[in-house]
Amino acid sequence: MNNAHQIIESSVEKILALMDFNVTTSVKEEIDTQTDTRTFLCSIKTQKDSRFLIGQHGSNLYALEHILRSILNKEGLSERISLDINGYKEDKDRMITNIARESADQAHRERKPVILRPMNAYERRIVHMTICADDRVETESIGEKEERRVVIKPRGIMQSL
Repeated sequence: MNNAHQIIESSVEKILALMDFNVTTSVKEEIDTQTDTRTFLCSIKTQKDSRFLIGQHGSNLYALEHILRSILNKEGLSERISLDINGYKEDKDRMITNIARESADQAHRERKPVILRPMNAYERRIVHMTICADDRVETESIGEKEERRVVIKPRGIMQSL
């Protein structure tokens, strides 16, 4: 295990111990070959009520991730970090991927744009990355702040929403 793994595991465990959570963590490293970006994926397992750690729509999880990023920046680690608690994010990613694919099929079949519900930047990125390999459709983000959403539209339609 390298130093970054140790710092991440130690920091997560300390933060959660202060919150009276007994957790086990594992960290793995992913490298995006296209952008050469390194991301550390930290999986947290807890027996205690994980709903509190995750929060409504993942709000506490994202806040915890932000706090951890700040701590790691002070330690000199600027790589991307992603936390997952009891598989919450993995399940949500799978659900968003399925919604994106089904919406792409619908947009192609009906030959009209499909507008998805408002999503945060992380969720929108999952949709864009899922659809980028599908040559039948394209994506566009529209809206402002909390109302920002993805539109999936058939390629060749020259309309912007």
